Amino acid sequence: MNRRIDLWFGRGSLSRMASGVHAQVEVRGAEGCPASLVSEECAVESVTVSQHGTPETTKVIGELTIDSAGDAQTELRKADEVFTDDSKSVYRYSHANGDCPCARVPKHGCPIRDLRVDAGQLVFSFIAPNLETLREVVSDLQSCCAGVTVRRLTRSDSLDDTRSLLFVDRSAFTERQYDVLRTAHEMGYFESPKESNSEAVADELGISVATFVEHLSVAQTKLLEQILAD
Repeated sequence: MNRRIDLWFGRGSLSRMASGVHAQVEVRGAEGCPASLVSEECAVESVTVSQHGTPETTKVIGELTIDSAGDAQTELRKADEVFTDDSKSVYRYSHANGDCPCARVPKHGCPIRDLRVDAGQLVFSFIAPNLETLREVVSDLQSCCAGVTVRRLTRSDSLDDTRSLLFVDRSAFTERQYDVLRTAHEMGYFESPKESNSEAVADELGISVATFVEHLSVAQTKLLEQILAD
């Protein structure tokens, strides 16, 4: 008998005519993103980005706010300090690197919302008009980043205000994959901010970090294939 995981998607009463999908995504290994690289050297308090250009050439302009005592000399040399006081400094940068998520996601017609960056990880949200666009965005990010995790999905619906129950086939996962996914969830690995990191979860499971990341990636891919299926 197939076992199933029941996932609920809330439907907002204020968007009865909408059919979009609100996604929160975590991206790791975004080598084309200056904000991600700077955050590997110092704590980034906040980051904002905007876009200028054409569909052929997109220029990303961003501003990073960091602790004035931060030491990210390698990457910040490529940015301009536009403001500083006793507690923080603001740096402005621009680039046209097509491998940066800040450039890729908006090309699908999905502006980036609520962008945060910490220790090389980007966490942001966007609203896709439909599931097909969401799949395209995730696939696009996977082609240029080392890891892509969909933390949360909320789907609006025009039919009514009840919640939609989605059934996920539990048997699609191996016992190890499911155990990794369950343990990561229970330890707050997917929370924002994280309640535990990959090292802590791997230690709880008694496996290496590399093995944990490998099993989690496969499990998330299987989960997304079912969630995003038409």
